[in-house]
Amino acid sequence: MSIKTLVVSLCVLLLLGCSDQGEPEAPMHGPNSAYRSIGVVAPEHYDVWVDKFFIESLSENVGWRRPFGIVSCCWKSPPLSRAEWQTTPELFLIRWFSFAEQQSYEAVIRLENAAEIVEKMKEPAPYERYGKTMIEPRDTLVLGLAPGGTVVLWIMNGAENAIEV
Repeated sequence: MSIKTLVVSLCVLLLLGCSDQGEPEAPMHGPNSAYRSIGVVAPEHYDVWVDKFFIESLSENVGWRRPFGIVSCCWKSPPLSRAEWQTTPELFLIRWFSFAEQQSYEAVIRLENAAEIVEKMKEPAPYERYGKTMIEPRDTLVLGLAPGGTVVLWIMNGAENAIEV
């Protein structure tokens, strides 16, 4: 065995030994899930470019940014592009450019009832997928960007059970 092969083998073993093979702290989906996501949608034929999207959890002093880029379709449905979150977001800053209106908009949204929204997100709700009825929590917080700079917030796991918050 050559020195090069030995060094590569040791490096691979070292890296494998450092990886976390344990069980996740909570299941990804289901009634006891810790999984939650956030996304942005727009009405059909109202394509937008989201160039700023900042989220802050004021109670835990945590903030993060998620670049979304182009968002097109579909209003009041789970977004195709999402971001996971672990702490409860309470403050949002979003800026987007509407291609239809040729105008930029910016909104700052503060959730006064963030804890209530998180509790509602844990409640299981039925939705249809591939001809089957599934029952899972409404684990996605969705910001809908509408003409005129309007922002609508929903929680959902499917378009048929969205709740406006």
